[in-house]
Parts: sequence; C-alpha cells; structure tokens
Amino acid sequence: MNNEDYIIRLTTGSDAEFEAFHAITENYYNQLVGGPQNRRGFIPGNESGKVYLAMIVYSSSGVPVACCGLKAHAPGVSEVKRVWVQPPFRGRGIAAWMMRRLEEYASAHGCKSLVLMTRERMTVARRLYESLGYRQTAAYQPYVGMDDAVCYAKNL
Repeated sequence: MNNEDYIIRLTTGSDAEFEAFHAITENYYNQLVGGPQNRRGFIPGNESGKVYLAMIVYSSSGVPVACCGLKAHAPGVSEVKRVWVQPPFRGRGIAAWMMRRLEEYASAHGCKSLVLMTRERMTVARRLYESLGYRQTAAYQPYVGMDDAVCYAKNL
C-alpha cells in the first residue's frame, strides 16, 4: 500500500460520512446474523454518537473508502469501533494502516490500552487484529454472555 494514495480525516461519530459508514456496517452485520432481531444485545454498544473519535480514510481522489473509531470504555481504555473497508478497496493493507494510525492517536491522547469486539465468524478481521498484536480476552460489558462475541485487547 502506498500511504500517499490515502488521506485520513478525523471527526466524531456524529459526522454524516461516518454515520453513512455506520449504516453500511449495521446492514452488513444484520445480514450476517439473519436480521436485527438477532443482534438486539449488540446494538446498544454500537451507537455512532458514542464514538468520540471517528477516522475516515479517503482515496487520493476523495472517495471515502474506510473508517474506524474510538469509544470511551474505562479510564485509560478505549474501545475500537466500526473497522470497515469498502469491498472494492479490500486487500490493499488499508485496514492495518488505518488501525496503526488509530493506535498512534489513542496513545498520543493518553489511552493506555484498546479493546474491541468482533464475531467468531469474522476470520479475516480476527487475523488482522491478531497480526497487530491484539490478544483474545474475556468478554467485557456489554458483550458478556453474548453468543458469537470474541473480545480482544492490546496495551499501547
């Protein structure tokens, strides 16, 4: 991946472009599990308005291609939210590059560790997180006891 091909814009979870990505990911996850009724417990933890930092990645031509965000979790701990790369841009290393920039931002702003939740069946995402040094950990709130939730943590 050539870093000059992509531009990062930092914003908040209430940003219109981040909310558009949020809607795409909600639809994707709903389809993945057979509808929103099968995600009721997950949805409250995924409200875009609770994301204090949203990162949107654009191609050099200005097309939004990826996003991720941070949500406060505990003192010194933030939760990584909505790691997403649009399908035509996958396989280019954008997700790993974006996650490293997110970790740098979090660390520079006093965050000591990051947590995140994905699903058992999200094997590509799990490989990405593990390659970046995230280690599987016990489920944290609000995911305790939820089927298919796989939680990770990383000290910065």
